[in-house]
Amino acid sequence: MKVSIVIPTKNEHGNIDRLIKKINEVVKKHKINTEILVIDDQSEDGTIDDVKELQKSQNNLKIIQRANYKHLFPKYPKKWKYIGLGSAHKIGYILAEADLIISMDGDLSNNPKEIPKLIKKINEGYDVCVGSRYIGGGGSDKNILNQIISRFGNNYITLLSGIRINDFSTGYRAIKKKTWDKIKKIEYSNDNNFLIESLYFAHKNGAMISEIPIFFKEREIGESKTPLIKETLKALILPFKLKLINQKK
Repeated sequence: MKVSIVIPTKNEHGNIDRLIKKINEVVKKHKINTEILVIDDQSEDGTIDDVKELQKSQNNLKIIQRANYKHLFPKYPKKWKYIGLGSAHKIGYILAEADLIISMDGDLSNNPKEIPKLIKKINEGYDVCVGSRYIGGGGSDKNILNQIISRFGNNYITLLSGIRINDFSTGYRAIKKKTWDKIKKIEYSNDNNFLIESLYFAHKNGAMISEIPIFFKEREIGESKTPLIKETLKALILPFKLKLINQKK
């Protein structure tokens, strides 16, 4: 099985090269055939230079400049700057050539050593596998307030959606390409809500979803692009929007 690894980036100099090297160590050890897609959002700190340097010795590494794919977004902002994590995932999933897609953060918060575990779950018959901070063996070193808000938000979405998933908001996940193809035409949010929406519609289309425990490590270099309060407020009304969309289908 070939695997496409999708990594959204925005100013990840100092992180992205280290991450790709760690991924290479894991896939080489486990003999995983991969392509790596870096979906960049006009980084200005040397992120692209880091990836181009690695490309000199790595032919399975691709750079996707998000600004070249406006046609995939019917409603994109007039100022095409940083429009959100969801747009990066969508572009990466669409351009992925492998049968299995694994997405992960570009800031070293996700450990590439979990890649074989995600693949193992898919090989057991699941269509989607989510890396969860909130099941036995999982965790995070984010501050307590962040963890409380995140746990509350995920429990809230589980309750309203009826989907037995403990961590809707993690970007570390695996999805079969054929599962994505069934739901790719939906008009997704450009922001972090994509992570919730894609799981919701995968479930509604009959996908079998599983979880594995992961430890989310706070970034050491750079700043988070996720405004916690803003994203939480949007996530609170999302389940109602999703039910309305599903009723209209």
